[in-house]
Amino acid sequence: MGFKADTSFLRFLSMGAAGARQVMAQMRAAGFEPIELERYCTSNKIWTTKVKRLRLPDLLCVRTGTRVEVRAKTDLKIRMSDAPANPDRRWNSGMRNDDLAAFIACFDQDGTPCPAPEAVFFNFGDLQKTEGLSALGPPKSASEGAERDRTWSCIVPQRNGVVDFVDKSTIIVIMDPDEERPMARRQTFQLRGKSPYVSAGDRFIAESSIIAGIPSRRIEIKTYLKNTYDPLSDMGAKEAVDRYAAVKSLPFLAAKRKQAVEAIEKRLEAEKEDRVLLEAAGAGTALESAKAWEKLEGFVWSQQRPDLRMEAVFILTELKSAGARDVLIRIANDPAFAGNEIRQAAVWGLGKAGLKHYGDLVPFLRDGDRDVVLHAVAAFGSEASALVVAELIAELTTGDEKRAPAASEALRVIGNQVVLTELILALRQKKGADGWLLATLGRLPADKVRSALKDDPLLARLEPLLLLSHTSNWMAEDSVDIDLKFLMKQDL
Repeated sequence: MGFKADTSFLRFLSMGAAGARQVMAQMRAAGFEPIELERYCTSNKIWTTKVKRLRLPDLLCVRTGTRVEVRAKTDLKIRMSDAPANPDRRWNSGMRNDDLAAFIACFDQDGTPCPAPEAVFFNFGDLQKTEGLSALGPPKSASEGAERDRTWSCIVPQRNGVVDFVDKSTIIVIMDPDEERPMARRQTFQLRGKSPYVSAGDRFIAESSIIAGIPSRRIEIKTYLKNTYDPLSDMGAKEAVDRYAAVKSLPFLAAKRKQAVEAIEKRLEAEKEDRVLLEAAGAGTALESAKAWEKLEGFVWSQQRPDLRMEAVFILTELKSAGARDVLIRIANDPAFAGNEIRQAAVWGLGKAGLKHYGDLVPFLRDGDRDVVLHAVAAFGSEASALVVAELIAELTTGDEKRAPAASEALRVIGNQVVLTELILALRQKKGADGWLLATLGRLPADKVRSALKDDPLLARLEPLLLLSHTSNWMAEDSVDIDLKFLMKQDL
């Protein structure tokens, strides 16, 4: 189960996902139509089954063909991971000269990654031309062929400000006043071989703007809007990455739906690269091709590679169709997959990350596999209906030592007004089953519970429990709880 990984890895993964989402938003605002090219690049869900994917940029614009690799950094730098001794893990493996690298600052705010409003873009061709001027850091591990950081030196101002003067050797700026430094201040940056990316009058944002660097230029992404892309013409491309991008784009060609289906079905017959074949099956299924659906189901029930079967489940999650729902439920209930992470993935796909069929999750709260239960609980979303909430309260009032705690946690995760209202109603109607009802109500946000029960005698019974709520008790905050448990393990 992937979430047994350490919290530091999750933090970096979350930062990358938040950065990719922000770059997508920036692209949409500029007029692009971006999609995930690298599946799950905008998600921080960790799985232990490692899907061996093609080396792909993170994002693809289906209108212009622009491909973008995103790098989110707490300290903004022009930096890429590189394994010089491994051709498949070089910093630019799988990238074309016109593909873009988007570097975006991402800050931690109370444990939540918060990306800067805009990324800074460079193309891989310009980075390639200046690779000899970049610096290669030490190996990140002791293993042979370990990755290293490759960094192109750049200038990132630490305060907001405006550019006052630029020449070949210096950039002079006027830093804005702030709370710590109430006076505006002039500062000179020596370029020392770096290229300036700004002109007099340009504004920059603290820790988020790159105003000069070793690459010869910074790319204004809007210049790529003039490009056009016809994925149909790339369906037979020599490079697998180009075919993959093409099939992934085709469901978004509403005006060429018939041609898209024909091209995909032809690709299904000819494709030799399994990862492209699987993606073609998913794209064709999205376009309602029966032949593609048959191929996609084959990846679930007949595929020998666990990683491709897992990827097929991710595709079913994205499809959000009735057929996809049926297959996900079958996978989650299939004894042949007992102990296999694919059951967790299927349950996850039924919930908020995919189909949002929350009623389908309730039976899995009784599952014999603890990890399946945990995924079912975490997959509930705040949109869960009154009917689903009623089902969970019914589980709660059984008092069963396994079902009741799982249902209680699911209700806390949902945490909407329906949960609050229905729990209060159940407490008033079912006096013989107060324990878990009280315990669950006491774990909801204390301010909402107090507001709903103002002047109600029931509130007095709940007050001791509300003192344990994370909104009332700093010791109950997630970050504090994690830190304390880690500290308590240091007992030898």
